[in-house]
Amino acid sequence: MSKEECIELFNNMIRGAPISFQDKLLPMVSEFLTENNIENSEKMINLIVQNPQLIQQTLPEVIDYYCRKFCILSLKQKVNESLLNNFKTILYYE
Repeated sequence: MSKEECIELFNNMIRGAPISFQDKLLPMVSEFLTENNIENSEKMINLIVQNPQLIQQTLPEVIDYYCRKFCILSLKQKVNESLLNNFKTILYYE
């Protein structure tokens, strides 16, 4: 997955645009597991394929990984003024 593809995908997630599980999310998670030499990655992918909702639990770590890998920056907006560190990402960029 390229830097530009990641930025486009992450921004589409923020906007709530439809994202293909099979064509976009699954390959991204699979690449993440392979690049990080995660044990039993094939079993994890099979489990995610059988239960697509599980991908939501892995996305924060996967997004963080790709942001560090490609030096992708983000803009954040404070969600609740009374809470510390309560920010929501509003844009990813180079």
